[in-house]
Amino acid sequence: MKYKIVCVKERYVELVKKYPVFLKQIYQKQDNMYKTKQIELIFSSMSAEKEKLLHHIQSREDYSYYHGTHQLLNPITCQKMTMVMNEYDLDVEEEGNNHCLYDIISSFSKNFYMITK
Repeated sequence: MKYKIVCVKERYVELVKKYPVFLKQIYQKQDNMYKTKQIELIFSSMSAEKEKLLHHIQSREDYSYYHGTHQLLNPITCQKMTMVMNEYDLDVEEEGNNHCLYDIISSFSKNFYMITK
């Protein structure tokens, strides 16, 4: 399962709750100035939350990091989770229909949402 985790600014949380498909439609690759400004307007940079998440997962024995990719490999189930941190999102890939990383980070704030690919 591939998905993105984004943090919506407080003033847009009610809109996202009312129209959940809004996030998938609005979050696009930032390949021009208009899309970049649109992302900056609606989504929060996740620097503080990334630090909390890293502190949480780096303490695990199955954590590894290589060239910008964070990885957790469960030694019992052999399931792998990879994550790439960007300024406004986290790109996550987990085997199966799990979303463990989203469960962890959503406990930090109600403003986190998952966009499936």
